Amino acid sequence: MDGKIRAQKTWGSSPTGSTSAKGSAPGTKDFFERALKYRSKHEMPWLPDVIPFQEMRGKRVLEIGFGPGYDALSFMQAGATYSGIDITPENLERTRKHLALFGFEPEVRQGDAEALPFDDASFDVAYSNGVLHHVPSIEQAFSEVHRVLEPGGDFYVLVYNKNSLFYRITLAIWYQIIHGYRHKETLQEQLSRIEFNEADERPIVNVYSKRELRALLQQTGFKVSSIKVRKLTWEDLPAVWFVHRFFKYIPRSLLHFLGKAVGWYLIAHARK
Repeated sequence: MDGKIRAQKTWGSSPTGSTSAKGSAPGTKDFFERALKYRSKHEMPWLPDVIPFQEMRGKRVLEIGFGPGYDALSFMQAGATYSGIDITPENLERTRKHLALFGFEPEVRQGDAEALPFDDASFDVAYSNGVLHHVPSIEQAFSEVHRVLEPGGDFYVLVYNKNSLFYRITLAIWYQIIHGYRHKETLQEQLSRIEFNEADERPIVNVYSKRELRALLQQTGFKVSSIKVRKLTWEDLPAVWFVHRFFKYIPRSLLHFLGKAVGWYLIAHARK
Protein backbone atom coordinates (compact mmCIF):
# COMPACT_ATOMS: atom_id res chain seq x y z
CA MET A 1 0.00 0.00 0.00
CA ASP A 2 1.16 3.53 -0.77
CA GLY A 3 2.99 5.15 2.15
CA LYS A 4 0.80 8.23 2.02
CA ILE A 5 -2.39 6.17 2.21
CA ARG A 6 -0.93 4.28 5.16
CA ALA A 7 -0.24 7.61 6.87
CA GLN A 8 -3.82 8.75 6.32
CA LYS A 9 -5.19 5.51 7.76
CA THR A 10 -2.77 5.54 10.70
CA TRP A 11 -3.47 9.04 11.96
CA GLY A 12 -7.03 9.11 10.70
CA SER A 13 -7.86 6.26 13.07
CA SER A 14 -5.66 7.43 15.93
CA PRO A 15 -4.48 11.05 16.01
CA THR A 16 -1.44 12.02 18.03
CA GLY A 17 -2.44 12.01 21.68
CA SER A 18 -4.74 8.99 21.45
CA THR A 19 -2.72 6.96 23.94
CA SER A 20 -2.67 9.75 26.55
CA ALA A 21 -6.38 10.59 26.14
CA LYS A 22 -7.86 7.10 25.98
CA GLY A 23 -11.61 7.09 26.25
CA SER A 24 -12.00 10.62 24.89
CA ALA A 25 -13.14 11.30 21.33
CA PRO A 26 -10.77 13.33 19.10
CA GLY A 27 -12.24 16.76 18.45
CA THR A 28 -13.62 17.10 21.97
CA LYS A 29 -12.45 19.40 24.72
CA ASP A 30 -11.61 16.48 26.99
CA PHE A 31 -9.39 14.81 24.37
CA PHE A 32 -7.50 17.98 23.57
CA GLU A 33 -6.96 19.07 27.16
CA ARG A 34 -5.81 15.63 28.34
CA ALA A 35 -3.48 15.05 25.38
CA LEU A 36 -2.06 18.59 25.52
CA LYS A 37 -1.36 18.27 29.25
CA TYR A 38 0.53 15.00 28.72
CA ARG A 39 2.45 16.46 25.82
CA SER A 40 3.45 19.69 27.58
CA LYS A 41 4.13 18.22 31.03
CA HIS A 42 5.62 14.82 30.24
CA GLU A 43 6.48 14.17 26.60
CA MET A 44 7.67 17.56 25.30
CA PRO A 45 8.07 20.05 28.17
CA TRP A 46 11.27 21.19 26.43
CA LEU A 47 9.53 22.25 23.21
CA PRO A 48 9.17 25.99 24.04
CA ASP A 49 12.89 26.04 24.84
CA VAL A 50 13.90 24.91 21.34
CA ILE A 51 11.10 26.47 19.27
CA PRO A 52 10.73 30.26 19.73
CA PHE A 53 6.94 30.42 19.65
CA GLN A 54 7.07 33.73 21.53
CA GLU A 55 8.88 35.33 18.57
CA MET A 56 6.22 34.47 15.98
CA ARG A 57 3.95 37.49 16.32
CA GLY A 58 3.07 38.86 12.89
CA LYS A 59 5.03 36.18 11.02
CA ARG A 60 3.52 34.00 8.30
CA VAL A 61 3.93 30.49 9.65
CA LEU A 62 3.34 27.22 7.81
CA GLU A 63 3.01 24.02 9.82
CA ILE A 64 3.42 20.77 7.92
CA GLY A 65 1.44 18.04 9.64
CA PHE A 66 -0.54 19.85 12.34
CA GLY A 67 -2.31 16.73 13.69
CA PRO A 68 -4.90 17.65 16.34
CA GLY A 69 -3.56 21.22 16.56
CA TYR A 70 -1.31 21.28 19.63
CA ASP A 71 1.42 23.45 18.14
CA ALA A 72 -1.04 25.37 15.98
CA LEU A 73 -2.45 26.66 19.27
CA SER A 74 0.99 27.83 20.42
CA PHE A 75 1.60 29.69 17.17
CA MET A 76 -1.80 31.37 17.19
CA GLN A 77 -1.55 32.32 20.85
CA ALA A 78 1.77 33.98 20.00
CA GLY A 79 0.11 36.07 17.29
CA ALA A 80 1.39 34.32 14.16
CA THR A 81 -0.47 34.37 10.87
CA TYR A 82 -0.91 30.62 10.82
CA SER A 83 -1.47 28.16 7.97
CA GLY A 84 -1.31 24.39 8.23
CA ILE A 85 -1.43 21.39 5.93
CA ASP A 86 -2.00 17.77 6.91
CA ILE A 87 -2.33 14.67 4.75
CA THR A 88 -5.01 13.23 7.05
CA PRO A 89 -8.43 14.70 6.20
CA GLU A 90 -9.90 13.95 9.65
CA ASN A 91 -7.33 16.25 11.28
CA LEU A 92 -8.80 19.35 9.65
CA GLU A 93 -12.08 19.17 11.55
CA ARG A 94 -10.39 17.98 14.73
CA THR A 95 -8.05 20.96 14.76
CA ARG A 96 -10.81 23.43 13.96
CA LYS A 97 -12.87 22.08 16.87
CA HIS A 98 -9.93 22.05 19.26
CA LEU A 99 -8.79 25.59 18.49
CA ALA A 100 -12.32 26.92 18.52
CA LEU A 101 -12.27 26.14 22.25
CA PHE A 102 -9.69 28.95 22.55
CA GLY A 103 -11.40 31.34 20.15
CA PHE A 104 -9.18 30.65 17.12
CA GLU A 105 -10.07 29.80 13.52
CA PRO A 106 -6.95 28.24 11.97
CA GLU A 107 -6.34 28.30 8.23
CA VAL A 108 -5.90 24.57 7.62
CA ARG A 109 -6.19 22.40 4.54
CA GLN A 110 -5.43 18.90 3.41
CA GLY A 111 -2.07 18.77 1.68
CA ASP A 112 0.99 16.76 0.78
CA ALA A 113 4.40 17.69 2.22
CA GLU A 114 6.02 16.68 -1.07
CA ALA A 115 3.83 19.05 -3.10
CA LEU A 116 2.92 22.04 -0.95
CA PRO A 117 -0.13 23.92 -2.26
CA PHE A 118 1.40 27.39 -1.87
CA ASP A 119 3.23 29.90 -4.04
CA ASP A 120 6.96 30.48 -3.85
CA ALA A 121 8.17 32.66 -0.96
CA SER A 122 4.80 32.61 0.83
CA PHE A 123 6.04 32.18 4.41
CA ASP A 124 8.50 33.56 6.92
CA VAL A 125 8.64 30.37 8.99
CA ALA A 126 8.04 26.69 8.27
CA TYR A 127 7.62 24.13 11.03
CA SER A 128 7.13 20.38 11.23
CA ASN A 129 7.05 18.34 14.42
CA GLY A 130 7.44 14.58 14.13
CA VAL A 131 5.98 14.32 10.62
CA LEU A 132 8.58 14.37 7.86
CA HIS A 133 10.24 11.13 8.97
CA HIS A 134 7.01 9.49 7.74
CA VAL A 135 7.05 10.76 4.15
CA PRO A 136 8.34 8.72 1.18
CA SER A 137 10.91 11.39 0.22
CA ILE A 138 12.12 13.76 2.91
CA GLU A 139 14.41 15.34 0.32
CA GLN A 140 11.40 16.35 -1.77
CA ALA A 141 9.62 17.67 1.30
CA PHE A 142 12.65 19.78 2.27
CA SER A 143 12.85 21.12 -1.29
CA GLU A 144 9.21 22.16 -1.12
CA VAL A 145 9.74 23.89 2.21
CA HIS A 146 12.70 25.76 0.73
CA ARG A 147 10.56 26.85 -2.21
CA VAL A 148 7.70 28.31 -0.14
CA LEU A 149 9.96 30.17 2.31
CA GLU A 150 11.01 33.78 1.85
CA PRO A 151 14.77 34.31 1.46
CA GLY A 152 16.12 34.30 5.01
CA GLY A 153 13.10 32.35 6.23
CA ASP A 154 13.40 29.94 9.14
CA PHE A 155 12.71 26.21 9.08
CA TYR A 156 12.25 24.23 12.29
CA VAL A 157 11.95 20.47 11.87
CA LEU A 158 11.78 17.60 14.38
CA VAL A 159 12.60 14.05 13.25
CA TYR A 160 13.52 10.78 14.92
CA ASN A 161 17.12 10.36 16.08
CA LYS A 162 19.05 7.30 14.89
CA ASN A 163 21.54 7.72 17.73
CA SER A 164 18.92 7.84 20.47
CA LEU A 165 18.75 5.42 23.36
CA PHE A 166 15.29 4.39 22.22
CA TYR A 167 16.50 3.40 18.74
CA ARG A 168 19.93 1.97 19.58
CA ILE A 169 18.97 0.06 22.73
CA THR A 170 15.21 -0.31 23.10
CA LEU A 171 14.52 -1.04 19.43
CA ALA A 172 17.77 -2.36 17.97
CA ILE A 173 18.59 -4.66 20.88
CA TRP A 174 15.70 -5.23 23.26
CA TYR A 175 12.82 -5.37 20.76
CA GLN A 176 14.86 -7.65 18.54
CA ILE A 177 15.52 -10.04 21.43
CA ILE A 178 11.84 -10.18 22.39
CA HIS A 179 10.07 -9.74 19.04
CA GLY A 180 12.52 -9.79 16.16
CA TYR A 181 13.53 -13.40 16.20
CA ARG A 182 10.03 -14.61 16.96
CA HIS A 183 8.37 -12.66 14.17
CA LYS A 184 11.38 -12.80 11.82
CA GLU A 185 11.13 -9.04 11.27
CA THR A 186 13.87 -6.63 10.32
CA LEU A 187 14.65 -3.62 12.49
CA GLN A 188 12.91 -1.40 9.91
CA GLU A 189 9.81 -3.56 10.13
CA GLN A 190 9.93 -3.38 13.91
CA LEU A 191 10.29 0.40 13.67
CA SER A 192 7.03 0.64 11.73
CA ARG A 193 5.22 -0.85 14.74
CA ILE A 194 6.00 2.01 17.13
CA GLU A 195 3.23 4.32 15.89
CA PHE A 196 0.08 3.37 17.79
CA ASN A 197 -3.03 3.18 15.62
CA GLU A 198 -6.35 1.38 15.69
CA ALA A 199 -6.26 0.70 11.94
CA ASP A 200 -3.37 -1.77 12.40
CA GLU A 201 -1.37 0.08 9.74
CA ARG A 202 2.41 0.07 9.37
CA PRO A 203 3.40 3.62 8.36
CA ILE A 204 6.75 4.71 6.97
CA VAL A 205 9.12 5.45 9.86
CA ASN A 206 12.65 6.72 9.20
CA VAL A 207 15.43 7.75 11.56
CA TYR A 208 18.36 10.10 10.96
CA SER A 209 21.68 10.95 12.52
CA LYS A 210 22.70 14.57 13.03
CA ARG A 211 25.11 14.25 10.13
CA GLU A 212 22.45 12.82 7.82
CA LEU A 213 19.90 15.47 8.73
CA ARG A 214 22.41 18.27 8.25
CA ALA A 215 23.41 16.87 4.84
CA LEU A 216 19.80 16.57 3.70
CA LEU A 217 19.05 20.16 4.66
CA GLN A 218 22.19 21.47 3.00
CA GLN A 219 21.52 19.48 -0.18
CA THR A 220 18.15 21.19 -0.49
CA GLY A 221 19.62 24.68 -0.14
CA PHE A 222 19.38 25.38 3.59
CA LYS A 223 22.01 26.78 5.90
CA VAL A 224 21.86 24.83 9.16
CA SER A 225 22.02 26.97 12.29
CA SER A 226 21.71 24.22 14.90
CA ILE A 227 20.64 20.64 15.53
CA LYS A 228 19.63 19.79 19.08
CA VAL A 229 18.65 16.53 20.76
CA ARG A 230 15.73 16.12 23.16
CA LYS A 231 13.08 13.73 24.52
CA LEU A 232 13.86 10.89 26.85
CA THR A 233 11.03 9.56 29.02
CA TRP A 234 10.86 6.40 31.06
CA GLU A 235 8.65 4.86 28.35
CA ASP A 236 11.62 5.09 25.98
CA LEU A 237 13.63 2.69 28.13
CA PRO A 238 13.65 -1.09 27.48
CA ALA A 239 10.71 -2.94 29.06
CA VAL A 240 12.97 -5.24 31.07
CA TRP A 241 10.56 -7.50 32.95
CA PHE A 242 9.74 -6.32 36.48
CA VAL A 243 12.47 -3.62 36.48
CA HIS A 244 10.53 -1.48 34.01
CA ARG A 245 7.89 -0.63 36.59
CA PHE A 246 10.51 1.28 38.56
CA PHE A 247 11.65 3.42 35.63
CA LYS A 248 8.85 5.90 36.29
CA TYR A 249 10.60 6.89 39.51
CA ILE A 250 13.72 8.09 37.72
CA PRO A 251 13.95 11.87 38.34
CA ARG A 252 12.57 13.78 35.38
CA SER A 253 15.50 16.18 35.61
CA LEU A 254 17.91 13.28 35.02
CA LEU A 255 15.96 12.05 32.00
CA HIS A 256 15.88 15.58 30.58
CA PHE A 257 19.66 15.89 31.04
CA LEU A 258 20.31 12.55 29.33
CA GLY A 259 17.79 13.40 26.64
CA LYS A 260 20.05 16.21 25.42
CA ALA A 261 22.54 13.54 24.35
CA VAL A 262 20.48 10.41 23.55
CA GLY A 263 16.92 11.70 23.12
CA TRP A 264 14.48 10.42 20.51
CA TYR A 265 14.15 13.73 18.62
CA LEU A 266 16.51 15.80 16.54
CA ILE A 267 15.43 19.43 16.34
CA ALA A 268 16.99 21.33 13.46
CA HIS A 269 16.86 25.04 12.81
CA ALA A 270 17.82 26.01 9.28
CA ARG A 271 17.53 29.12 7.11
CA LYS A 272 16.89 29.64 3.45
